[in-house]
Amino acid sequence: MNIFQESCCSILGVLLVFFLQGSCADPDVEVHKAVGDSLELIADYPKKDLKVQWRYNQIAFAEYQNDDFQKVKSELFNNRLKMNKNNISVTVTDLTLQDSGRFSIVAESKSEQYKSKHFVLHVHDLIREVQIEDSYVWLQSKNLCMFHLRCVASGDPSPSYSWISPQTQGPQLNINLSLTESATLNCTANNTVSIKYTTKTVVCKSDNLTSGFGQEYVLIAAGVCIVAVVIFSGAVAVCCRWRKNKGQGESEDGITVYEDVNTDGAAKKRSESVVNGMTIYETVDDTKLSQILPQTLYDKISFQRHPEVSTSTSSPYQEVL
Repeated sequence: MNIFQESCCSILGVLLVFFLQGSCADPDVEVHKAVGDSLELIADYPKKDLKVQWRYNQIAFAEYQNDDFQKVKSELFNNRLKMNKNNISVTVTDLTLQDSGRFSIVAESKSEQYKSKHFVLHVHDLIREVQIEDSYVWLQSKNLCMFHLRCVASGDPSPSYSWISPQTQGPQLNINLSLTESATLNCTANNTVSIKYTTKTVVCKSDNLTSGFGQEYVLIAAGVCIVAVVIFSGAVAVCCRWRKNKGQGESEDGITVYEDVNTDGAAKKRSESVVNGMTIYETVDDTKLSQILPQTLYDKISFQRHPEVSTSTSSPYQEVL
């Protein structure tokens, strides 16, 4: 029975501690800051016998006691911490994205435990620039341009986007325009610390017809032209190479029908000068027979009808006369 009573008292004691802790703390306060801003944490408690501790993610980094400040974890904010005795506050300067987290102020005096204060800090990048990117496709069957637009912001990686005319949310927008029709679009990017917007006008013009369906034919034609140029260039290169090789082969072999035109003056026979044999211009002297035979048609006729000139005849025609 005593054991049961002791256990019940223990449970009630634990619950009472949690209850008192909850009653001594204010709910979390959401704080949004931009990169480069400062966060001031004021301990607005009675100053008499006041002892205060500032914490970041449950780690104490500064204390106030006996009317004086002292740093506990100076490496946390790398000399970006300022302390003010007038209002008993600490200030974190030059905030970065990594400073986002939970800050707490815990205070007490010799006679009282004050309610703790908690702040959840969100550090955001500033939106620096906003642009609208657009692309289109010509729908020939419907005779209109289909535009796809995308809003892009630099700085904060995840801002909120909104469009005007038409009114819609999100970074992307699709609209259809008839030929010569135009539309002026406004995109706004914002977060809790900054806001930027931009405007762009798009027009469905006749020169847009090369997009989409017509663009396929332009690309095909360009591809055919490139292939034709490559084939022609290859053919010219092969032809030139063939002619060059042919010229080199002829000069090396030395075989032409005019090879024996320029003979040297040493009375060398043609059959001896031609390495590969006789040519169609081979001279008669090269193959002249040792016996006396007629050398021409007329010489043969005269040779058969008239003997050689003797002492009794002065010419081949003397007897006839």
